[in-house]
Order: sequence, then C-alpha cells, then structure tokens
Amino acid sequence: MKNYLSLLLVITTISIYSQERPIVITGQIYLDSIPIQDVHIINKSLEVGTITNEKGMFEILVKKGDILLISHLNLEIKEHIITTENISSKNIQISLPNKTYVLNEVVIKKRKGIFEVDKDIMPHNTPIVNAKTLNLPYTETEKAKEKKTIQIKSGVAVNLEGALNALNGKNKQKKLLKRLKIEDENLLRIRKYFTDGFFVHQLKIKKEYINQFLSYSRPRGIIQLYQKEKHLELATILLENSKNFPQLTEKEKTTITSSKLKN
Repeated sequence: MKNYLSLLLVITTISIYSQERPIVITGQIYLDSIPIQDVHIINKSLEVGTITNEKGMFEILVKKGDILLISHLNLEIKEHIITTENISSKNIQISLPNKTYVLNEVVIKKRKGIFEVDKDIMPHNTPIVNAKTLNLPYTETEKAKEKKTIQIKSGVAVNLEGALNALNGKNKQKKLLKRLKIEDENLLRIRKYFTDGFFVHQLKIKKEYINQFLSYSRPRGIIQLYQKEKHLELATILLENSKNFPQLTEKEKTTITSSKLKN
C-alpha cells in the first residue's frame, strides 16, 4: 500500500512539473487569413520575445497561464493567455484585429452647373437663363442609363457593380498591407538606429511598448525625418512625444507625479 501511494505521488508530481516547466511552441499570426510579418510577441511572464517571419510563423518559450503580448505597428495590440490546449498541441493560431482610425465628417455636395441660378442671391423677376433658353445643342439629349449587369453567353447575368466592388476591396486590402509593411520597415529602422537602450533609459519607455510609441509618434513625420537623415530633429520629436506617452516606466511615472505635486 505504501509503495502504491509513493508511486501515485511520483506520477502526480511529474504531471504537475511537466505542466509548469516551460516548453517551446510554434504559432502563426494573421489578418483576415493573410499571414503578417514582423509581428512582435512578448511573453510577459518569462520576459522573452520573438518576431514573426514572412509566413507569419514564430516560436516562443511558454508555460500554462503565461500572457503573450502581440503587437504590430499598424494593428491593434492583443493579449493571449496560454491554455492547456496550447501546451498539449504545442501550437497557437492568433488573428489580429485591424486598427480603426476615426475620420472627421465630410459633406459632399452636388456640383453646380455654369447656368444654375442661386435662388438666395438672384432677384425673383429675372429672366431664366439655362442651356435650353439659350438654344444650346444637345439640350434635349437624355443621359444614357448605366447598365449594372453583364449577360454572359451561358445566360448567367453578372452584377458588374458588385463584381467591381469585390475586386476593389481586395486591391485596397493588398495596397493597405503593402503600405503597412513599408511603414513598419521604416519604423523598425528607426528603432534599430537609436537602439532599445535609448528608448528605455533616455525616453523612459517600457521595452514592450517601443513599437507602440513609434506608431504613436508617426503623425509627427518621424519617417520622413529619418529618410532625410535629420536625426537630431527626429530625436527631439521623440523626446517631446515621450513626455505625453502613457506607457512610461514605473520609475519615470513616479518622478513625473512627484513633480506635479510639488508645483
């Protein structure tokens, strides 16, 4: 009986130890089924990180319950908790949501013709002047109606407008991904040029938020300054932006708060 209990205790201990011991798992990051390159994955629990390749694949050391921070310069940040299923399959598939930008309202008005009369500024008794009263040619010609369907020889009617919209949607998505990749490469060059030590020790930005900080600073034209080799002006802008960036190190947060209280 004692031998049986000892064996059971050993098996239980091994089982618990195997669950808590970190292992290497593989994964893939994608956007709308399209693999995404240069996505940063950081294990906040073990403080290790990696980056996806051109196929969106990555490998990282994890254990059950670890929190993965997944970030890309032009996509929403996402966190994933490692589950028992992830540990068993040694695989993880993660879809990142697209970043949403809120634009100001735009009002589009109908373009006025050269003979259109503005009723608000013209007197009521003035003669009407338009293409018809001036006897201009083609005034009676009606605009041809647009055909929105195509008749195929097989007899199937295809909605042209819907087909074009579908093609345009795919083209827009490809152009967006291409633009995001170019911007991502430029921001990574900026990070490599200044090094992580500059962002962590000089700007007091947490290491896992450096990419997010660069994306936050992008509207200030940092990519253009880097391409023009205006490094001193670029460093000044990064320093100014770091003062208002929310993800500072805990030490710097305390310093800023103390300064405000003294004032």
